[in-house]
Amino acid sequence: MTISSRWSLTVAVVALTAGFAGPAFSAATPEQVTAALTKLLATDKGATFTLGTPTQSNEGVVYNNVSIKSSDGGETKIDVLTIANPTVDGDTLSADSIVAENVNGNNKGDSVSVSALELTAPVFTGKETGNRVDAVSAKGISLSQPGKAPVAVDSVGLDLSNYADDVPHAIDVSVDGIDIDPAAVDTSGQFASQLKAMGYDKLTLGFYGSGSLDETTGDLQVSEITIDGTDLGTVTLTGTFGGLTTDVIKQLKQPSPPQETLGNITLKQASVYYGDASLAGRIIALQAKQMGQEPAAFVSQITGALPLLLSAIGNQPFQDKLAQGVTTFLKDPKNLTISAKPATPIALKELMSASQTAPQTLPDLLKADVLANQPETEDGEGDEGTDTN
Repeated sequence: MTISSRWSLTVAVVALTAGFAGPAFSAATPEQVTAALTKLLATDKGATFTLGTPTQSNEGVVYNNVSIKSSDGGETKIDVLTIANPTVDGDTLSADSIVAENVNGNNKGDSVSVSALELTAPVFTGKETGNRVDAVSAKGISLSQPGKAPVAVDSVGLDLSNYADDVPHAIDVSVDGIDIDPAAVDTSGQFASQLKAMGYDKLTLGFYGSGSLDETTGDLQVSEITIDGTDLGTVTLTGTFGGLTTDVIKQLKQPSPPQETLGNITLKQASVYYGDASLAGRIIALQAKQMGQEPAAFVSQITGALPLLLSAIGNQPFQDKLAQGVTTFLKDPKNLTISAKPATPIALKELMSASQTAPQTLPDLLKADVLANQPETEDGEGDEGTDTN
């Protein structure tokens, strides 16, 4: 199942819910809200929609059995659509929140269902500017294709803040409880059979991300991009990039940004962390079994071959450091961190050039380090202090 096919089903829902908010105006009547919605939805020339007659309740203006049909034949149905405390000013429709309950979409055999989708304090102007939303949350999500088991997601959350020029400069996203049947996404069956051999009948994943941009200093802080798997492990990326000033961002938005733009963007620091939750041990045990060896003997064989395997890097000090870290991890899988902390910020253009002309110099340029089995911090990641090995 592709992302594009899954999310194409929700376009109609987003048209209704992505961005209603704004300053408080006089309270809108159900008739005013319907007129505003009708005008906003009419911007999609190929879509037809049915709102029905709204009712007024303590929760706000309520629509039942909403239907939106797209020009490509897809259809989205919403059992109950509630617009809380709606206000209308000209073409702008705003509300304290918008909640869509029991959302079901179908498009060319693919389907998506959401038990509840909510937008908090959103704005929709009907124009390219002035639109915003403070938060989006959804729960009880199911995505499926014909003949395949559905992918279930417990909840999705998105918080947007620190707006400037209609763009949020601080973002937090979380996706919890992604339940995947390997057989549903593996047409060959090889991946699913390998997972089963390691004791995984299903995968339960989570995704978390947060970051902020300060256009005054030009610093983009990637606080975390994390993928977490139950009984698998956790991969977390962090980093700080410089040079992303207002002018540079404007250049990046151009269809063909000037080549010198990458010369303005710099890498200040970055790290990739892996914390094991039994995946490494299961892989080692499976590979050892297939080779007729005990796990300890298999690890000894692999770690013994590391110097030769890593020789292609062409940087002996870093090769030694990487071999030592990987060896320590494989003998007792806990965590492994690879970090880059250059002495001064390095332009991405310089890094790209070095990767093509002299890749062996990258570890030195980046001041790359490798740490294994560091003490866990409160956030579950290994301490980037002194290597205990």
